Amino acid sequence: MPISVTLLSMDIAQKYDHAAPLWGQKVTQLGYTAAYDGFLSGQVAETGAVLDVGTGTGAFARSWIRQGGSPAMTLLDPSPAMLAMARRSLATHGLTPWTICAPMEHLPQDARYDAILGAHVLEHFDPAQDGFQRLAHHLAPGGRLYLVISKPHWCNWLIWLRYRHRWYAPGRIEVMARQAGLIPMRTHRFHAGPPSRTSLGYIFTKPERS
Repeated sequence: MPISVTLLSMDIAQKYDHAAPLWGQKVTQLGYTAAYDGFLSGQVAETGAVLDVGTGTGAFARSWIRQGGSPAMTLLDPSPAMLAMARRSLATHGLTPWTICAPMEHLPQDARYDAILGAHVLEHFDPAQDGFQRLAHHLAPGGRLYLVISKPHWCNWLIWLRYRHRWYAPGRIEVMARQAGLIPMRTHRFHAGPPSRTSLGYIFTKPERS
């Protein structure tokens, strides 16, 4: 059965377009760049095809590269302004990633990736379970899914007022992952600043075919 998932409404995509010029600076100032580096340290795959879903300005993708991850990257985001900034930011690492300006459901059905990244992206799928199903569908057997997801905390209400995102307790995340056929490998707690209050990092794998 085909899965229909809406990653971002046009209204939200336009909000991210407007936020793009200062987004990367804010991500760094709030400590998310350092948090992503710590989460991915020692956890990346050095080879294989990589997809960064909802890449924004490319902060998570750049952390992946800094930690020695595979440079064979595809960046996906429905915000043209965000995607353009991500492309330019990866160019500073000598990379020319493939870019797709579209929601995730526009990916070819047969596209498979050895690693999929998604920082604060599951929160925008409606419903989230279908988002997990879509991510699992595009993950190659034996591949890994790296997510940073908002957790319950009053700070997230401030973000919700603008971007209408959601947040999930770790137990709910594990249930959705297993229902999508993924195996939880690691839950990472951030130790400083806003990331420690708003988010958790997760790594999942997709079983090899028997």
